[in-house]
Amino acid sequence: MDKCSHCGNDIPLAEARCPHCALPGLFPNVRAAQDAKEVSALEDRYAQALATADSRGCRATAEEFGRTIMTTQAVINRPIGEVQRLANSDNDGYATYYQLGNSGVRIPAGDVWDRRRAATDDLLLPGYKDDIRFAALTLDGEGIWHYGECALVLKDHMIGHRASVFEENSVMFMQHHDIRVFDADTLPQGFRAGWEERQKLCVAKLAGKLMPGSVAPDFSHILLAQGAKPEQDEFVEVHIWGPLTRRTFDRVVIKKGKRRSAATVMLKALREKLREVNVPVEERP
Repeated sequence: MDKCSHCGNDIPLAEARCPHCALPGLFPNVRAAQDAKEVSALEDRYAQALATADSRGCRATAEEFGRTIMTTQAVINRPIGEVQRLANSDNDGYATYYQLGNSGVRIPAGDVWDRRRAATDDLLLPGYKDDIRFAALTLDGEGIWHYGECALVLKDHMIGHRASVFEENSVMFMQHHDIRVFDADTLPQGFRAGWEERQKLCVAKLAGKLMPGSVAPDFSHILLAQGAKPEQDEFVEVHIWGPLTRRTFDRVVIKKGKRRSAATVMLKALREKLREVNVPVEERP
């Protein structure tokens, strides 16, 4: 727990404000990333990654990669129909999976991925999973296309103070580390970071994929790689606490492809609505 700077009482991790005097505090995911043990473990991983890169003759490349990572943005991919709804007005917000389910707007599929996601989020985001929006880190504005043909690139100054980064798709992280429910109190540490420390997490994770000849254009695909199936996508996950609206968007990147005439009409309408808030729409192959 943290101490409230106003009243001196404990603030439980899941709370975004002091439950005793109501003073706003840091966001739960950010506080979790700033835990002393988490920070120390990440520093160890980062230092080891740089040392290994040095032994391979690519420390300079790893350091350049880290500097480039500080230009990354968070991106969320969604279908064009949902993005069109978000673009309609400032009052249309992006709800979380759990908020949609709790309100009855979305009926859970009840498949194995639903169960895995719920169990994962209970362990990694205890008490505050309902308020977390999931995104990915991007260098080129493209996100994970399996989640939708529209990539919503978010403004740093709108999300950086309430965002943290995580090693990979958190459900796959649980599988890769063979984490069970009884491991809740002993989760591996050093795999999450605050927004301003994201370069350390990315270097710790990806320095081994860098080569002495790697250059900036290569970094985008080292950071985010599309898989044949959703569970094979490789990316750094971003956890964002709290609401998002069209005012949070920096730009929207849309993947070209065969589309019906109705989708073409939707795209035109989307451009017009986002123009109202100076959000450009790009199309890419």
